[in-house]
Amino acid sequence: MTGRQISLGIVFLLLAPLARAGTEGRFWQDGELLSRKTVPVGRTFLRKQYVYRVRGFNCRYLVVSKTPLQLDLYEPMKFAAVRRHIFIQDADGQEREAQILQKATHPRHR
Repeated sequence: MTGRQISLGIVFLLLAPLARAGTEGRFWQDGELLSRKTVPVGRTFLRKQYVYRVRGFNCRYLVVSKTPLQLDLYEPMKFAAVRRHIFIQDADGQEREAQILQKATHPRHR
């Protein structure tokens, strides 16, 4: 092995955990979809965006996605909110990313 190959191997080993950290570090919560709406975008209305209301344990989100979710309303689901984005697991287990437009936090009931 040459020095260059060894250096590249070391860099790969150091960066590999960082590539996986995004999905493993997410805090997955239980929730459900409360509503969904398809909104035409642009002047030609050929593109669509999908607006959803998501309810978690003590918060609600209004989110918009470029792709439709394969979930029914009021069915249990998993989601993770990370900064201004939310990751939602579809019924088939695929993760879909959506942008958070609004977040409302509600106090816990005792």
